[in-house]
Amino acid sequence: MDRLRLILLLIGAGVIAGVYGWTRWQQRARSKRRRQRLPGEFLEPEAGPRTGRAKPEHSERLLAEQEARGEFHDPLDDDALGREPLDDIGEQVLVISVVAEGGGHFQGKDLARAFSHNELVFDETREIFVRRDARSGQSVFGLANLVKPGTLPGRDLAGFETPGITLFLQLPGVIAALDAYDDFVHTAERLAVELGGELRDEKRQLLTHQALMLVRERLAEHKLRHRAAAS
Repeated sequence: MDRLRLILLLIGAGVIAGVYGWTRWQQRARSKRRRQRLPGEFLEPEAGPRTGRAKPEHSERLLAEQEARGEFHDPLDDDALGREPLDDIGEQVLVISVVAEGGGHFQGKDLARAFSHNELVFDETREIFVRRDARSGQSVFGLANLVKPGTLPGRDLAGFETPGITLFLQLPGVIAALDAYDDFVHTAERLAVELGGELRDEKRQLLTHQALMLVRERLAEHKLRHRAAAS
């Protein structure tokens, strides 16, 4: 009887161990699938920093016009341009606003000086400022007025004022995602310092450097995975 009980106990322990092992294997498989989907998730509001997957006021129209003119980069052109292929991250739009502190306004002359320092040029067709890629001349990211309809007066900024400006970056774009993101973030941070403003997300909440760097880390991780998959 004792021998039979021992055999049954051993069988029961084996079943429990098997179930536990199967459960752990399933959990690891699900975790791996989630990591593989990360490139499409890192910009979702609930999954990452507050730069988010959102569009500033009026930027949807501006982006549509840019796409209609063929300014969005075709990854098939990478070889022709002689540069590293773009990361396959899916289409996303990142948004950072620079808002005047204390409910104030940025003055036109200060904006003009800051835009010049940061090599932002006026796009007369869309009436916004843009960063252009030195090689292709295409727009890397745009800068619009925080106030609808989002347009800016261009070269004649005297007498103009606004409570803030909004930078928006389309990914993938005309240059590698990580390079574009670094330029995008550094420009926003420099503008905030020069103008005495604060970085805000698409919900106008304070945006921290740590949050911005988390997005960068995820872009970098995806770039490494993309290279490993291509090798």
